[in-house]
This record gives sequence, C-alpha cells and structure tokens, in this order.
Amino acid sequence: MPNESNNNDGDFHAVLYQWAARVSGIAFEMVIPVAIGVGIDRLCGTVVLFAILGAIFGMALGFWQLLKLASIGVDKSSDTRDNGAV
Repeated sequence: MPNESNNNDGDFHAVLYQWAARVSGIAFEMVIPVAIGVGIDRLCGTVVLFAILGAIFGMALGFWQLLKLASIGVDKSSDTRDNGAV
C-alpha cells in the first residue's frame, strides 16, 4: 500500500510541475516582448514606442496561448464525458 500513495504523489507532482511550466511560459511570453521593446527604445532613442508594441504583441501572444490551454482542457473534459457514456 505505501507504494501506491508514493506513486499517486509522484503523478500529482508531475501534473503540478507541468501546469507551473505552462503558466510560467505564458507569463514569460507576455513579459519578454515588453523588455525587448524597452531595450530597442533605449537603443533608438524613442520614448516608449517599441515598449508599447512589445506589450501589444506580448498580450496577444499570451492570450493566444491561454486560449490554446483552455481548449486543451475542454478537449480532455469532452473525452472523459464520451468515455463515461460508452
């Protein structure tokens, strides 16, 4: 019996780390374009032009990834409903 609880804990931690990696990746996708835009602004001498463009691009990319993540959850939940009905 102790082996089963250790196995379940390992599965839980694996899923936890997978979700943490996904969310961290989405956060970086939203922040890194802004940082790149700020760097380009400093190099070019512009005030906030590229930072704003980076923010728009980063938010669009982040929301796109969130929609993909949500569709993965919807696909999995519909699969479990189909399997339960069979």
